[in-house]
Amino acid sequence: QDPDASWITIKFNYDDVTRKITPKVPITLIPPYEMDFDVLELYSAASAAAGYDFNNLFVPFRCVASDIDSNKIIVLEDGQLGTAIRASMTFPFYFQPIEIDGKFLFDGGMYNNFPSDIAREEFYPDVIIGSKAAGNYESAGGDDMVLQLQNMLMAPADFSLDSSSGILLEHKLDDRAIFDFSRADELIDAGYQTVIDNLGGIYDLVPRRIDARDVAQRRKAFLDRKPPILIDSIHIDGLNRPQAEYVRSLFKRKDQLITIETVKLQYFKLIADDKISSIFPEIMYNTKTGFYDLYLNIRKSENFVGSLGGNISSGTANTAFVGLAYRYMGRQAMSLKTNLYLGRFYNSYSLAGRIDFPTRLPFFMELGYIYNSKNYFRNSTYFFDDKTPSFLISKESYGYFDLGIPATHRGKLVLGLNYGGMRDDYYQSNVFGREDTADITRFDMISPRLMFELNSLNRKQFADAGVRFLTEIRYVNGMEIHTPGSTSTEPEESEHEHSWLQLRLLYDNYFEHLGPVSVGFYGELLLSSQGFFDNYTSSILAAPAFEPVLESKTLFLPKYRAYNYGAVGLKFVVDVYRKIDFRIEGYLFQPYQEILADENMKATYGKEFAYRSVIGSSSVIWHSPLGPLSVSVNYYDRNNEKFSVFFNFGYIIFNSSISNE
Repeated sequence: QDPDASWITIKFNYDDVTRKITPKVPITLIPPYEMDFDVLELYSAASAAAGYDFNNLFVPFRCVASDIDSNKIIVLEDGQLGTAIRASMTFPFYFQPIEIDGKFLFDGGMYNNFPSDIAREEFYPDVIIGSKAAGNYESAGGDDMVLQLQNMLMAPADFSLDSSSGILLEHKLDDRAIFDFSRADELIDAGYQTVIDNLGGIYDLVPRRIDARDVAQRRKAFLDRKPPILIDSIHIDGLNRPQAEYVRSLFKRKDQLITIETVKLQYFKLIADDKISSIFPEIMYNTKTGFYDLYLNIRKSENFVGSLGGNISSGTANTAFVGLAYRYMGRQAMSLKTNLYLGRFYNSYSLAGRIDFPTRLPFFMELGYIYNSKNYFRNSTYFFDDKTPSFLISKESYGYFDLGIPATHRGKLVLGLNYGGMRDDYYQSNVFGREDTADITRFDMISPRLMFELNSLNRKQFADAGVRFLTEIRYVNGMEIHTPGSTSTEPEESEHEHSWLQLRLLYDNYFEHLGPVSVGFYGELLLSSQGFFDNYTSSILAAPAFEPVLESKTLFLPKYRAYNYGAVGLKFVVDVYRKIDFRIEGYLFQPYQEILADENMKATYGKEFAYRSVIGSSSVIWHSPLGPLSVSVNYYDRNNEKFSVFFNFGYIIFNSSISNE
């Protein structure tokens, strides 16, 4: 899924009989998919070793969950250990509920947040050691909706224990830390320290001592009973037969056992599929076959997805964005999508269709059309197109066909073909009037390409974690047609054929995390045999651009364009407070030969490695629920206006170009 400028997405179904639109309302804040698979990996073999009876675990176990339909507490004592634990921690609105025996279960703390009474009834213990990570919630103010929901959903707990037969371990944690998973190590350390601080009281209550070697031996005996996880069959619930066959073919080939590593890889690929809404995985040991069965409870996503977004800035990059996608899943998965960008600087339209084939080597085919237009002329009138002649207008219209295969769940290898044309309207002088006409350069081209991309960046703009690696080789062949305008030195229209090879490498890695500080490295290399177009302006417009910071994507910067160049940069991101970052970036751009203009406005090369350019940027960013709000101070050492202040809300993201991804 290529990134776009959307702020919000709305999933919905359309019934063509009733002509009704049914939107999907999100009911959870935290996607549970990674947690669900971790639970499966951790506890499935132990469940099998215990025969799915919690009394037969190494330590007998119970947990409680809440059945909100019957308003009752449920004591879980058998079945899947991981599923029971997952149900017992499912706080409403934070996580999706779990279905066990036809009942949707939430956190048992809704009705009993300290089930010492259940422990007594189930195990008849001599001593109870209680752990209190968070107390009853404080009274909610009129403007604190989170506390209001917590008090409404969670019953007050009685944490009292008889001191002669119990001890309560109280951990010094704030309530909100319980759902802050980035503080997991801190929570574990706090629990360990609390136990150490209370060991004296525990020893007083528990006089019995057991040799650690005996415990280790019994633990080893239990672990030896755990069957290795090899999966023989797959059962799918929630999909029709063709849809289930599509999913099953992703996981299993004929007469092959599936390892947990293969399941994990395909599970996360399926989660990333926009035609899937949710998946809950379980594996059950089959005593007849000696292997496990995989059970996938899948909810298909709504057929339609609408997107709204855009960008609001202090520059000319104000843009409105709207998108619509239709998804269908049968024996193959298919999708149709379209989007529209409208703005003063950038306008674009795209339409594409894609089919995914779940063969032994899964692959996809995509066919599409894209129109792009960029107006680099500075103008303070936003969203409206003044028909006054502009300095530089670059347009392109092309169709494309892509054939691709996934490379891990975050990468892809694509063989593609672009066919279409570019049109640049420009003046070869900065002095022109309304009576003047612009030069027009058209370039009709065909461009096959091979591209590999791996992208694990955590955000589509202003990332601070992850890696992006891209390598692309393309061949370009086409015909340039130059129609001179009134400011041109050439009297007649001319035609020139061009062909070249181009290699691009990009590496963006946030490689170090030191507390609240993330450090990133950026590198880019472009090698090309591209030659000059008819004049300097058309040549520099056809040259690839180095645009590493947000504002630079909206500016025409001739000193940061070249046919062959290398660039490196360092990025420092400081997590100031929750969703607020402070960011400093610096880049060095080194062209092999700078593209210059001679006295006749023809393109010529400068000396090898004679010039280099610098870009610097410092920003404060708030990652709001809709999109990033940023204030940046930027520096371009070889631009006429070296410093700029740039305010921006939203995403400066464009549809793909005919000449680069």
